[in-house]
Amino acid sequence: MALAGLQAVFCLLPGLNGLSLGLAAGSVAGFVIGGLYLVLSAATVLGSVRLYRGIDGRLLAYAGIALVAVWLVNLVLAIALAGTVDVLSVLLLGLAVGVVVLTRKPEVRAWAA
Repeated sequence: MALAGLQAVFCLLPGLNGLSLGLAAGSVAGFVIGGLYLVLSAATVLGSVRLYRGIDGRLLAYAGIALVAVWLVNLVLAIALAGTVDVLSVLLLGLAVGVVVLTRKPEVRAWAA
């Protein structure tokens, strides 16, 4: 639950940044990307609550898989465009992988069943 909470916060920040950029500068791409980050943040929070209540853990796992892809793309872009490894992208990728791996454990699946 704590890892998913951190993951939701780190999705919320670029989401709000993208929305504010979209509204202030009129950037449609920034607005759409910010909205997608906010949807992923909301899915992570909702998935965490559903898992905590023992209802279902699939939403959190799916949000984690989507965030693995997002943070992996961020890392590849940082390496390709800047030529350096972005430490924050590596940490967020590890966080998302941790959420996916932990939601697939048999104990967690038994809790959510």
